[in-house]
Amino acid sequence: GGSADAGGLTGRNLIINGAMQVAQRGTSSASAGINSVDRWNAAFGGSGAAVTQSQESLSSSDAPYALGLRNYFRSTVTGTSTDTSAYHQILQYVEAQNMAQSGWNLTSTSSFITLSFWVRSSVAGTYAFYVESMDGTPQAYSHSFTLSANTWTKVTETMPGNSNITINNDNGQGLLVDVVAHFGTDYTTSGSTEDAWKQFDGADVFKDYGQNWLNTSGATFDLTGFQLEVGSTATDFGHRSYGEELALCQRYHYSVQGATGQVPELFGYAYAANSHVIFVPFVRQMRAAPSLDASGTFTGYNSSNIGDNTITFSSNTFGKDSASIIVNNFTASAGTPSRIVLLDGDKLNFSAEL
Repeated sequence: GGSADAGGLTGRNLIINGAMQVAQRGTSSASAGINSVDRWNAAFGGSGAAVTQSQESLSSSDAPYALGLRNYFRSTVTGTSTDTSAYHQILQYVEAQNMAQSGWNLTSTSSFITLSFWVRSSVAGTYAFYVESMDGTPQAYSHSFTLSANTWTKVTETMPGNSNITINNDNGQGLLVDVVAHFGTDYTTSGSTEDAWKQFDGADVFKDYGQNWLNTSGATFDLTGFQLEVGSTATDFGHRSYGEELALCQRYHYSVQGATGQVPELFGYAYAANSHVIFVPFVRQMRAAPSLDASGTFTGYNSSNIGDNTITFSSNTFGKDSASIIVNNFTASAGTPSRIVLLDGDKLNFSAEL
C-alpha cells in the first residue's frame, strides 16, 4: 500500500530540476541569476560580494548518493562582504498555474504542502528557507535549520494553507521557494515570526541568526534532492529521467548549441542584399515569448554557399513556439535561401524564465 507514495511518480514534485541534473547554459558561472543549473537562480549582493555557482557531482560517500541522486548545486564565496545588505539566495519560482492546479487548497488550514531537500554548508550555523506567494498581498512562511560543517542534512517542513494566500491560475510567478545561505541584518528581525504564514516584509524575512557564510572566503553551500509536494508527508524523492527533466526545463529556457560533433544548421532566406531572416522552431512551447542571448562567432551561408563569419543579429520576432531572427552582414540576392551554422561554442539561448 505505502510503496506507491514512495515511488518515482513523475507528477508529484512541483519543483523542476530538483536533482540538479540539467544545466543547459553550462556547468559553472560567476554571474548572479540562472546561469548554470536550469531553473535555479543564484542571487547575491553586497559590497565586495561575489559567488560562483556550479553543477557538481556527488560522490558515493555523500548521503544523497544512496538515494539515486548524482548531482548537486554548489555556491562558492569568491568575494566576501560584511555589509548589512549582503545576501546570497538559491531560489526557484514555481509557475502560478502549476501551484493553482496542484491539488493544494492554498486557503485551507487543513490542506498542506511539504518541502524537503538535502543541504550542506562548509560553515556551521543556523540557516533558513522561506516560501512566498507572489499574487495578491504576498504571504511568506519561513523555517530555520541548523547545519554542522560539511555534513549533508535533510530538511523537511510541512506548511498549511492560509486564507490570505493568493495564487493566480496563469503563467506568472506563483510561489517563490528560496533557501538563504546568507542574509545581512537588513533582512532579519530578532523577534520574527517563523513556522507560520505572515505578510511578506523584506526587512523581516526571518530571525537574525548571525549568518557569516558570505563573510567567509571560499565557503561552500550545496543543495540537491529538492522536492515540493502536496500533502503532509515528505515522500522519497521522485526521480525523473534526464529527458523528462530537460523537457520541463525547456519551457523556460531553450538552447541551440554547437559542439564537437554537433553542428546545428538553421535555415531562412535573404530579404535584402545584406539582411536575412532565419527561423528557429522550438522543441516545445515556451512559457512566454522568450528573449535571445547569442554568444559565439556564427557563420552564415548564402545560396551560393559562400560563408561569412562576421554576421550580426539585429532584431527578432518571437512567439511561444518559434523565433524569426534578423541576421545582417552577409551578401545575398533577395529571395534566395540562406542558413547559419553553429560551431563549437556558438549558442542561441532563448529565455522565458519566471
